[in-house]
Amino acid sequence: MTNGSPYPTAIIGAGLAGLSAALSLTTLGLPVTLFDKGRGPGGRLSSRRSGDWRFDHGGQFVTVRDDGFKAVMDKLRASGQAAPWDGRIVRLHPDGSTVPHGVERYVGVPGMNGIIQGLIALLPEAARPHFSTRIVHIAGAPGRWLLQMEDGTSAGPFARLVLAMPSVQASDLLRPVAPALAVRADAAVMAPCWALMLGFDQPLSLSWDAAFVAGAGGDDRPLSWIAHDGTKPGRGQRATFVAHASPDWSIRHLEQDADQVGATLLSAFRAATGITGDPAFSAAHRWRYALPTLPLADGFLWDAALCIGVCGDWCLDARAEAAFVSGARLAAAMGVG
Repeated sequence: MTNGSPYPTAIIGAGLAGLSAALSLTTLGLPVTLFDKGRGPGGRLSSRRSGDWRFDHGGQFVTVRDDGFKAVMDKLRASGQAAPWDGRIVRLHPDGSTVPHGVERYVGVPGMNGIIQGLIALLPEAARPHFSTRIVHIAGAPGRWLLQMEDGTSAGPFARLVLAMPSVQASDLLRPVAPALAVRADAAVMAPCWALMLGFDQPLSLSWDAAFVAGAGGDDRPLSWIAHDGTKPGRGQRATFVAHASPDWSIRHLEQDADQVGATLLSAFRAATGITGDPAFSAAHRWRYALPTLPLADGFLWDAALCIGVCGDWCLDARAEAAFVSGARLAAAMGVG
């Protein structure tokens, strides 16, 4: 079941993939130490707060197809940290017509990071993440890995390493110690995404609660997704909206000023929804590594000789659920499940 080492496994990244791997390991009584560069739980399932406003500005929902993920989501539903989203979700065509897009979806409560917080609560106290901890370098050797932090401190030794982060970031850490794994990570492609958050003081309603926008990608139609965020469970029906730009548009405008992007996407939002009033709150956020557009489809990466594994949605499929499945499969391949 184990390699006999007295040292724990270090997991870098406390999103869905890293937490899934941690749950698999700790369920078997194996120690892990979990690090995340973020200030708190969320990653790409973060919730953005500004005053009284709250937005799911990253991942919008999760699907539940995998049996292992379903078992965990059932626990989160029972604890009130996740719920089905029975919203009117459609495909929105350029002429304004809509077609229902009926797939079962779930969201975190009261925000998408409720899912991450719920997963953390399932871990033993000693395995819960160390936040605001950015790993900048891997040193040591297999079975005795050392992690160097941005602040100059270090942690370890660790028997094994799990990197649960976007492919580009994983590759940067891997290249000095595991160049073959870095090359494999480089083969995955992740696209950016500009997100627009809007809050209105007055109640607003549409004939739909969220829409996949057909024909997105051109400068005349930049948005690929629009959601009335306030219609999700636990959001209080506030007039809050989140819109995502398409990968192609986000790539072309990646380095543009956030205020300029926000103004452009607000115009596109008005054209798509017919909502013409001025928002009380408006902000744009750039996700540099948002969506796997060319995932590996391997499920995970694992080098048994180096005792280093890599997991994430980009190893499998462009769905949030895929990150959880990837972490669980990596844990199994490591010989612990």
